Amino acid sequence: MQVLTSVEVAEWFKGFGDFKPESDYVHADEDGLFFTNPEASCIDLEYPAKLERFPFFARCVATIGYEEQHFDGALLWLHHWGVWTLFNEGIGCRIVERINAGAGQPKSFEVARGHRFRADELPDAIGMLMQPMIFAWDSFYLPTWSYGTGDFFLHISHHSIVCVVTRTRAFHDRVFRQLQELDLNPRLANDDRVKRFCHPKAASS
Repeated sequence: MQVLTSVEVAEWFKGFGDFKPESDYVHADEDGLFFTNPEASCIDLEYPAKLERFPFFARCVATIGYEEQHFDGALLWLHHWGVWTLFNEGIGCRIVERINAGAGQPKSFEVARGHRFRADELPDAIGMLMQPMIFAWDSFYLPTWSYGTGDFFLHISHHSIVCVVTRTRAFHDRVFRQLQELDLNPRLANDDRVKRFCHPKAASS
């Protein structure tokens, strides 16, 4: 795992700007990640009611639409926190700081906005992904795969919703059915989330 500052996260995302066509790749600005493909869409998921299903839920959304053996790494971007009580969130801050220290990179929670995982660190990525879910931090999770281009990213909301942002209609329909089969009760996202994460006109800018 590599711990990244805000500047390093921004530099990492700049690398996607060189790839063409633009609509095949993720984009980033100060408000977070988005797709420019005209087919981009969003699926909303609420957390499972039973606590024991939570690790399964996190693993499922971290790899949705792909096989785990094709995982090639991921970036988790802690985007916004402090919406609820800092007293409770402080527990999560300490957990993240201990994880950073364990990786030999003892950066504070406030400095360590990004966490980049290698291809052999899927369990680590899932464990870190669970932290913003538990402590209600707005975050982005972008996995990469050993074939093709990224078909989705996740937005974790402090409203206890995971939004699966899909790049194409075919991928959207396939994973929507998969989520239904897993009894995760997917639903189409509201217009606000679609407008935030899907920017078809931005491709020409």
